[in-house]
This record gives sequence, C-alpha cells and structure tokens, in this order.
Amino acid sequence: MKTDPQAAPTDEEFGRTAPQVRRVLWITFFLNLAVAAGKLIYGYATDIVSLQADGFHSIFDGMANVIGLVAMGLAMKPPDPEHPYGHRKIEVAASLIIGLMVTLGFLEVGRGVWAAATSDVAPQVTPASYAVVLVALSVSLGVSWYERRAGERLNSMILKADSAHTFTDSIAGLAVLIGMYLVDIGIAVGDVLAALAVMFFIGMTAYRVLREGIDVLVDTSYLDPEAVQQLVEDIPEVKSCHYVRSRGMPGHVHVDLHLTLDPDMKLERAGEILLTVKDRLKGHFADVSDVLVQIEPHKPTYVEDVPEKLV
Repeated sequence: MKTDPQAAPTDEEFGRTAPQVRRVLWITFFLNLAVAAGKLIYGYATDIVSLQADGFHSIFDGMANVIGLVAMGLAMKPPDPEHPYGHRKIEVAASLIIGLMVTLGFLEVGRGVWAAATSDVAPQVTPASYAVVLVALSVSLGVSWYERRAGERLNSMILKADSAHTFTDSIAGLAVLIGMYLVDIGIAVGDVLAALAVMFFIGMTAYRVLREGIDVLVDTSYLDPEAVQQLVEDIPEVKSCHYVRSRGMPGHVHVDLHLTLDPDMKLERAGEILLTVKDRLKGHFADVSDVLVQIEPHKPTYVEDVPEKLV
C-alpha cells in the first residue's frame, strides 16, 4: 500500500507529459542500439561470452524502448464510451512486456553460460576489450540515470521500468569487466562467473518489473484504507467511513468508500459533504484521480453486502 503524497500527473497532465516521455524513449533507444552493437561485435570477435550476453541484454533494452513508444501513443488517448476509465493501463501492459523481455534476456544469458562452460574456446582479452566495456558501461549508466530522473519528474511507470532494466546493463557491464580481468590474469572461468552475475541481476530486474505491473492489473490496494478512513471521519458531520478500497497506478488511482450521515440530513447538504470528501482525498493523496462515494443513513449496524474483512 502506498500513501506517498508526491505530486503525480492527472489524466490531463499525462496527456501533456506523454510527448516528453516519448522523446526520452527515442533518445535511449538509439543509445541502447549503439551499445548493443559494440558489445555484440566485439564479444563475438573475441569469444567473450559474458560480453555477448550483455550485448543481447542491450538489444532487449532497445526493443523495450520501441514497446514503450508504442504504448505511450496508445495510453495518452482520452476516455471514450468503450474505455470510460481511459487507456492508462496500456502503459502497465507495456511494462509487463518489458519484464518478459528481461526474462528472455535471462534465458539467453543462461544459454550463453552453458555454451561457454562446455566449450574449449578461450576468450581473448585485450586492452581494446576493456575500452569497449568501459565505454558501454558509461553509456548505460548515463541512460539509466537520465531515464530514472525523467521517470520521477514525469511519474511515468514505463520510464521507471525501463530505467531499472537499463541499470542492470550497467551492473552487468561491471561484472563483465571483472570477468575479463580474471581471464586476463589466468583464471579462465572468470568469463563464465561474470555471465552468471549478469544472469542474477537480470533475474532480479525481471521480478521487480513484473511484480509492479501485476500489482496494478490485480488491483492491489494502493492507499492505506485506515489513512483514508481517518481523513474522511475528521469531517465533523461524517458519522463513519467504511469499505474503503483503492486501485490503480501512480497518478491514476481510483478510490471507493462508504460513509454514513445523519438520517435526517437534507440531500443538498449531503451532496456538499460528498464534494468535501472528494476534495480532501484528492488534496491529500496526489495520485488520486477519481473518488466514488456511497452515502448511507447512519445506523447501529450496517445492512449491506460488504465483505466482513473490508468493513
């Protein structure tokens, strides 16, 4: 559950920031392709399996950028009769696809590790090998930092997911560097050990990205229900607040709740309180974009179909 009041884009703001997100993805796309080409060409030329695996990882980074670009074009569409809640979850779907692509990278590295472990071909480590990895490492770190900063500024799930993906390229590059050094000093197994380290970081990233996307798809509670309840019950005329539910993603959270009022209260006044509740929740929780409130007459017991654990 998340209660961070950090500012997040509304649907209208999302439409304004989407072009900026796409611009970031285009820039990182071309940088990732350049890094991948350098790693793969040199990795195969020198039989350094960890560098080959890292090159495939960078290719997946570039493909993830393309998926992100397509998703952003679709997700920024406004609500319509067939999609009254908008198209924002397309961004989540894209994040899940990126997570699956990271998983494919994990499997590809595993294939490379097995091939290296069962092969008699020794990797050729030269000063140029170190230069290629250091340049690629610097570019990957810069791209990851750039995407992460842009993702936080624009509160974009796709940029944050892709930043995490790109960061594993940086960690993997460091592992490759260490592996080459081990090979250079006579420890031939260093290349395989480096590739195994790459597998570990790729696997961790895949788990994190997939978990965050699935949490949105299965409507995992986003806000602390007790915090919402306390905020609503602080309004003097609200007798009680219960059955609080929330779901969504950063900048696009829906909240449902029930509240009880004096049975003799006029409908006009009840409507004013309803608006107060919505304004208070949106003002306190910046991610909230929609609030659905069910008003009921206050009674000693609730006679309604509400799951016992959620009352």
